[in-house]
Order: sequence, then C-alpha cells, then structure tokens
Amino acid sequence: MSEMTLADLLVLDVAPWHTAADQWQRLARGVDDAAEQLIRGTRDLPHAWPEGAGSAAAAERAAALRAEVSNTCNPAKRIFDAMDQHAYGMSALRQQAEGIVAEARRAGYSVDPATGGITAPAAAYSAGHLEHTARQTGLLLNDLRSVVERARALDDSTANAITINIPTPRTGFGTTQLQPVSRTDLEAQAQRTPAQVRAWWESLTPQQQEQAILDFPDLVGALDGIPITDRDLANRSVLLREDGVLKQELATSQARSDYLRSMYPSRLAEVYPHVLDPKAAWETELIKLQRQQGELSGKLRGLNAISSRLADPNKPDAFLVGLSTADDGKTIVAVGNPDTADNVVTYVPGTGEQLSKVRGGIDRADVMAGDANDLDPKAKTAAVYWFGYDAPDDIFKNAGSKSYAEAGGPILDKFQTGLRATHEGEVPSHNTVLGHSYGATTVGHAAMSSSISADKVVFVGSPGVDVNHASELTGVRPEQVYATRAAHDMIRAVPDWGVIHGNDPSDLDFGARNFASNPGNPNNEGATHSAYWDPGNIARKNIAMIVTGQL
Repeated sequence: MSEMTLADLLVLDVAPWHTAADQWQRLARGVDDAAEQLIRGTRDLPHAWPEGAGSAAAAERAAALRAEVSNTCNPAKRIFDAMDQHAYGMSALRQQAEGIVAEARRAGYSVDPATGGITAPAAAYSAGHLEHTARQTGLLLNDLRSVVERARALDDSTANAITINIPTPRTGFGTTQLQPVSRTDLEAQAQRTPAQVRAWWESLTPQQQEQAILDFPDLVGALDGIPITDRDLANRSVLLREDGVLKQELATSQARSDYLRSMYPSRLAEVYPHVLDPKAAWETELIKLQRQQGELSGKLRGLNAISSRLADPNKPDAFLVGLSTADDGKTIVAVGNPDTADNVVTYVPGTGEQLSKVRGGIDRADVMAGDANDLDPKAKTAAVYWFGYDAPDDIFKNAGSKSYAEAGGPILDKFQTGLRATHEGEVPSHNTVLGHSYGATTVGHAAMSSSISADKVVFVGSPGVDVNHASELTGVRPEQVYATRAAHDMIRAVPDWGVIHGNDPSDLDFGARNFASNPGNPNNEGATHSAYWDPGNIARKNIAMIVTGQL
C-alpha cells in the first residue's frame, strides 16, 4: 500500500513519469513494427520449405516467435498507459492539494504538510465562533485527506499495472500475477474508513476485484467505500445463495414436522425414547418447528420481494447494496445508482422492520425517487431503502429504548460517508437522510456525534431523537433539519421532553423546519402513522422538494 503523504504530493515532480511513459510508448511502437516485419518475413515459410523435419521445426519456431513478439506489445502499451495516466492524474491531484492548502492559509489556518494537520487561527476561537470554526476545519481536513487518499490509490494502481506487465528473465512480458485478495484482506478493510476502502479497491486490478467478488461476496457486499455496482454484483450472489440455504432449511424443518405428525400418537416413544412425557415433548417441538418455519418463510418472502424489484423491467434500475439473513435480517436497496445521482435520499425505517416486511420499504424508496425525478427531471435522484440496523421488534416492549438507535447510528453514519467516498464526478451529490418513526431516532443518533455526511436530515412521524433541540445535532445545522407529524398520527401519544426520546422534532421549540403532511384519519391513527407516502399526501411533494434542494 502506498504511504504517500501530503508533503510528498505537494513536491511531486511528474516530469520523470512523462519521460518514462514516452520511452515505454516508443518501445511498444517499436515492438509492434518488429512484429509486423516478422509476420511478413515468415508467413510464406511453409511454401518455401514445405516438407521435412527441419521445415516443421522452423514453422513451429516461427509461430512461437510471432506469438512472443505479439504478446510483448500489449503489456508495453499497458505500462505506457499506466505511467501516462499516473503523470497527468498526480499533476491534477497536486494542484488540488495546493489549492486547498492555499485556501486554508488565506483564511488564517496553519497547515502541516508532514502530518496533514490543520490548525485554526486563535482569533477564530476567541471570537466565539467555535461551531463554525470546528466545522470549517473539519471540511478542510476532509478535503485534504480525500486528495491524499486518491493519490495513494493512483500510486497503488500504477504499481500494480507495472508489476503485472513488466518483463522478467524467467517469464518474459505480461505473465506476472498479483496475489489474490484474501478473506483477511477484506476483513481488515472493514476496520478502515470508506475513503480508505475506496482507495484500496481502486488499487486492485479488475481481475483481483472480480476474484474478490466471486470468492467473498458477503464481505465485498457489506463494505462501505466499494462502488455501488460492485456491491450490487456481490450481493446478488449472496441473495441467490441465501435463497437456496433458506429453502433447504425450510424443507428440512417441514420434513421433521411431517415425520412427527406421522408418529402421533402411538409411536411417540420411538421418537423420544428417553423422555418421561413424549406427548409434551412432541407438542413443544412442533411449536418450535412452526415458529421456525414462519421465520424462514418470512425471510424467503423478503428475498422474493427484493428479487422481484431487482428484476422489474418497468421500474428504474435497482441495486442491492446490502443483505444479511441473520437474526431478523437486514438489507439495503437503492432505486437508481447513488454513485451517479445528483440527489440521494436515504430512508431509514423504524420499529417492527424485518426482512419479511421489506417490500413496503422498497416501495417507499420507489415513491420518493419517482416524486423527486418528476419534480426535477433535469437532475437524477436515487433513493436508498436503508434497513442496515437492528430495529426494535415491538412498540411497547422495546421501542422506548435508545439502545437500537445508539447501535444503528454509527452504522448509518458510515454508510453515508461511504456514499460520499464512492460518488463519481467532481460535484458531490445533494444527500438527504430521512428517518420514519424509530428510524428518525436512529438518524438523530447518527447526526448527534458526527457529520453524518448529509446536507439535510428529515424526521417523519418521529417519537423523538434523544435531543431537545436541533442545535444538539452537531453533525448538521438547525436549518438543515426538517420535521413533520400528521395531526392524527398515533406517535403524538409518545411523552415529550425527555420522558422517552426527548422533545418532539415537529414542535416549534425543537428548532427544525416543519413541513406539512395530511392530517390523517382520526379513527385510525395507526394507519395515519404509515400514510406519509400514500397517494395525495402533501408530505410527498414536500419531501421531494427537500430532496431536490427546493425547500
């Protein structure tokens, strides 16, 4: 892995790389010309020397020589391409780094090229602008780190291209192989930042990336910092595998149930020879098997919903960004590609969410993507259904606990940071994170102690986000916080001001920007809690305006 520092990048001279690239280009052209001459000089050999052992040996040697020369040209071209791209790419990155450093120093910041550290001027703190100064310092640091990470990735990618194409005395040109990606390699990446993961992934050859996806799809598919299309490819493989595993487990469980019923009542002693009450054991096991079959059937129903959406030709392309069938299950499905979108909204569901119920969440992502793209057809909007955390199972038993949000918030934050790391183009996407019900609590925890890498956060039908004012969400400014709650949403019954999850974000004293939603049905407040995405609900247009930057 490259160890390039900011100091290295700022003083990098790319002239030797241009010179070396030119030399490799001349070599490739020379070899190409020689190959043509060799082909012309030997193609008529069988006609001039048609018979005998010597003729056969000469023809065989000529064919081998033609192949050797021909096979030399392309590796030399690839080395030229790698060096040429390295020179121009590093030059552009150096200029970007110089620009960021100059901007920081003009604003009075001190920059240490050796460490990449940035220190704000003392006057900025004494003037009482602590929050603004901290945010500005963080932005400058992130910009510098991003440039250095991209330089390291280019460094590694160039080194790999040279390594696998450079000739050796034993093998000649273009036959050296890099080590395959191992499980240990991928597990180590899980401990790194998404930007570091992106840099590592780009340093791999296409063959190494393909091998990692084929051999370890579950690990590749779960890594924030790997491009969406690659995660999708890996997770589709996981989907097929898990579908087969769950179907086999269900068949085994059903076969056991059938067997137990066939043994009742006269042969239960054969099934439970060491049990005092075989009938009680039989009833207990059947109940357990029935519960297991219900869980397996539910997960298979969820996988089928995901598969159907991925394969639907009448809807925008969808991408499977995450999948796990462990415990209640988890999945992340994107409608549209966040890496190429102008706007991205991440939807976080709440209490009761599990793999068996994902169809509703995916449908909401479809609705939000469609509304936003209809409202602003000149921009591309992607919507992500992010069920990447363990949501509370029951409103009354555990939705009052903040432990689920505390655990899920950092996972959500890392996912959002990953969207920034993998987004293509110079202009970052306009990112919104929207939480519904307990999902809003999870979004609040993600925004409470980090930057959350979002331009806006939206709380819909929220029980509270464990703070009492928008200013306590240090990852965003109060004017970036939006909230709505229908007049007849059952969530209004949740106690306010710190009793469970803090102040209601839709209250004026919370400090968020409120937007309208339909009042709902006073006779069915439970249905109202889920009606924000129903046809005709004004909340849909308002959400689309927020997502596209018009509100």
